Amino acid sequence: MAKAQKSYVCQACGAVSTRWAGKCDACQEWNTITEEAAAASVPKGLSGSKKGRVIDFVDLRASEQTDYARLVTKIGEFDRVTGGGLVPGSAL
Repeated sequence: MAKAQKSYVCQACGAVSTRWAGKCDACQEWNTITEEAAAASVPKGLSGSKKGRVIDFVDLRASEQTDYARLVTKIGEFDRVTGGGLVPGSAL
């Protein structure tokens, strides 16, 4: 688990810093910086943005076709592990 982040806020001007200092760099006031618990932030990748498109998944087991055309990569071990190459809709 990550450490709890602390922030330091100037009581005179509201400037935020990641470490304590005797004098605020923004307003130049002395002894106005106090420690506060930083607000919990959401990781960048999980911000809940609505960008992109909806993906419809297809259950490959429900398909009647059992022999798919495979894309051979000509990388021997990779093709062996993937069963002879990649098939449409495959995910690794």
